[in-house]
Amino acid sequence: MLFKLAEGSLTRLRARGGFQVGVRVVVPPFPYRDLETFQSTSKDAVILFKTPSREGFHIEDVKLVNDEWLVTGTSGVVLIVCGLGPTMKQAQRQAYNRVRNVMIPHMYYREDIGDRWSEEDSDRLHAWGYLRE
Repeated sequence: MLFKLAEGSLTRLRARGGFQVGVRVVVPPFPYRDLETFQSTSKDAVILFKTPSREGFHIEDVKLVNDEWLVTGTSGVVLIVCGLGPTMKQAQRQAYNRVRNVMIPHMYYREDIGDRWSEEDSDRLHAWGYLRE
């Protein structure tokens, strides 16, 4: 797909409309590499969800054991939680509502994804032809 896109032979790409926001949910030692910290604070931590929906959740260093999601790997990157909507604010709101659905010991994430987006940015992208009705 990427090759066809680069050479110009891909003329139609299916994608969802609107805006999408992704929030990376991490645990210690992220963003550092410290195996000892990972082993003592994060390894095999259980990932709990307040609701049954898993829409918008994309796993990274996670394993499934006895129907439970557990933190694995060594990077501390656990999930990418996505939200989408017709505006940046709505996509942001959905992403953070989904993040609040997750419980992992010692988890953290940025709380400002999409905050710097302005209507001026939308106007610019429309003018350049990137955002079309």
